[in-house]
Amino acid sequence: MPARTIATSSKTSKLAATLLATAITVSGAIATTALTTTAAHAVGSSSVGGQITRSEVLARAQSWVDQGVPYSQSSYWSDSNGKYRQDCSGLVSMAWHINTAGTNFGFTTDTAGPYETQLASLDDLQPGDAINNISTHMVLFARWTDSSRTAAVIYEEAHAGTTARTRTMYKSEMTDGGFKPFRYNNIVGGVTKSTAGVYRSSNSVFYVSDTSGAMSGYAGFGASGDVPLTGDWNGDGKDTFGVYRPSDQTFYLTNDNSSVAVARKFGNPDDVPVVGDWDGNGTDTIGVYRPSDQTFYVSNDNATVAYALRMGVLGDKPIVGDWDGNGTDTIGVYRPSDQAFYLTDSTTSATVQHSIRFGNPGDVPIKGDWDGTGTDKVGVYRPAYSDFYGAAKDSNTVIYSARFGNPGDTPIVGQW
Repeated sequence: MPARTIATSSKTSKLAATLLATAITVSGAIATTALTTTAAHAVGSSSVGGQITRSEVLARAQSWVDQGVPYSQSSYWSDSNGKYRQDCSGLVSMAWHINTAGTNFGFTTDTAGPYETQLASLDDLQPGDAINNISTHMVLFARWTDSSRTAAVIYEEAHAGTTARTRTMYKSEMTDGGFKPFRYNNIVGGVTKSTAGVYRSSNSVFYVSDTSGAMSGYAGFGASGDVPLTGDWNGDGKDTFGVYRPSDQTFYLTNDNSSVAVARKFGNPDDVPVVGDWDGNGTDTIGVYRPSDQTFYVSNDNATVAYALRMGVLGDKPIVGDWDGNGTDTIGVYRPSDQAFYLTDSTTSATVQHSIRFGNPGDVPIKGDWDGTGTDKVGVYRPAYSDFYGAAKDSNTVIYSARFGNPGDTPIVGQW
C-alpha cells in the first residue's frame, strides 16, 4: 500500500503532537511482531517549572516505578526527567517537573506550599494531584478505584528498603492520617472528555473531532477491509488508532498514528475485536467477542487469554467500558431487538449491573466518557445522519451529541 500523507485542519488541535504524522504505511503483509520496548524514562513536552499536562505527570511518575528508583532522603536520581531527590516529596517534585532551584532537588512535605493550591475536598482530586500530610508523607494521586471514591491508586516513594511504586490508598487512610488534597499550580487540563470520530474504509483514514464537533485532524492507517479500533496502548492517557484485520485475525496498534507498535494475531475467524484496560493498569489491550457462543476472550498481555466470560444472547453486539469508574474495563452487550445495553462491572461473572435502553432501531452502539468524569457511558451512532448521541450515566438522557463524518463511515470514539 503506498504511503499516505497526513494532514491537519486549519483549526489548532490538541492532537498536533501525537495524532498526526507526516506519512504512514501499513502493509497487508505485515508480519506478527512483539511489543515494542518503551523507554526507561518519561518523554514529555513540558519545560522545567512550566505548564504540564496530567498525562505527562503520571507518565513521569510511572517512569520511576519502571526504573525501580529506591527510596532515599539523601540520594538523587538523574535521567531525562531531571535530577530529583529520591523520597516521597522528591517523587512528586519530579512528576510535576518543578524548577528545583533553591531546593534540595525537590520540595519537602512542608515546603510544597508555593507550588500548590489546596482543594476543598478529597473528592475533588484529579489525576496528577497530590495528597499530603505536611508532617509525614506525600503521594501522587492517579485515579479513584470506584465510583464511590472509597479508595485511590497512588504513586509513592514509601520508606527505606522500597522502590517507587503504585498501591491502593483508602480514603479512610487519607482522612485518619490527616492527609489533604493539593493541585500543582502549573498543571493544565482536567479529565479528558470523549469525542466523536469516524473511519473511512474507502481510503483507510481516521478522522476525529474536537469538543465543539469540528474536525481536528486525520490520519491514514490500515488497509481495505480492516476494522477500526481506538485505545490507549501505552498508558500515556491519550487514545490512538489501531485496526483489526479479519482476513488473518491480527491486531495492528500504533502509539503515534505512524508506526506499528503491536502486531498480534488473536482469536478465530468470525470473532469481533474488542479492546480495553482489563486489569486496570492504565493500558488498553486486545480481546475478541465470539458471536457463536456469546463469549468474550480478553488478554492482558496481547498474547494469552486472561479470562473468558459469556454474556448475552445470539444477535447481541459486544461493548466494553469502565462502567463504574474504577479504572478497569468490563464487558457488556447491546441488544438491537430492544435497543438496550446490558453491562457488568465484574470480571468474574456476567451479572448485569447496568441496564439502559437508548437509541432507535438501526443505531450502532458506542460508548465514551462524554462528561469527563472518569466513567464510561453508553451511546449510539445514527448512520442515516452521521449523528452521535451519548447518554448520562445509567440514563437515557442525552448529554453529548455531534454530527460528524459522511454516510458509510464507521463510528469511533476516543479521548484524543
